[in-house]
Amino acid sequence: MSKYIYAVACIGLFFAACSKKENPTPVSIEYVQLNNATVTTDQSVNIDLDKDGTVDFLVTKELRETAAGQDDLLEFRVVSGQQHKLLVQQDGTPARKEPGVWIRKENEGAFQWDASQHAVVVTRVLTIDLANAYWQGTWKDQYNKYLPVQLIKEGKTYNGWIQISFSPILPSRIIVHDAAFNKVAGEPIQAGNK
Repeated sequence: MSKYIYAVACIGLFFAACSKKENPTPVSIEYVQLNNATVTTDQSVNIDLDKDGTVDFLVTKELRETAAGQDDLLEFRVVSGQQHKLLVQQDGTPARKEPGVWIRKENEGAFQWDASQHAVVVTRVLTIDLANAYWQGTWKDQYNKYLPVQLIKEGKTYNGWIQISFSPILPSRIIVHDAAFNKVAGEPIQAGNK
């Protein structure tokens, strides 16, 4: 009986040693250092992710005035250029990824890849009494998180990210650290992978 078990184990080891191992395709990343560019109430940041001379994403702000007697909203947002996409909910709430989390081409539950939406990163609610103004949104109190993005080039989809932090310290600002995308169409990328 022990000879039988020994023979089966040897045959199993032989086949395991001779089996063809799949080498994963190395990830090819296009990385853009944005040098901690800041978006304030009077300054925006253009991102040319694929370095082709055109703006792919714009990080900016917009003051949305509401009806008389209601709170106004100062929105810090990311806008996709051309046909590029952001992973957002229907109301513009963006997905936020931790370092190392995979960004894939598929939708994620309530988050859909959308070229027509902008991502509202954080909003300053300007109350009638400005002393009571406050912040709300996905990036409130968040540092070094990743916004999933997709570049669409020649009908192909390239997954990527933009690293963003929020600082409520006056002057309040969004800090855009860097960005990257996987140069292999349709393949995922890990948030923060350079």
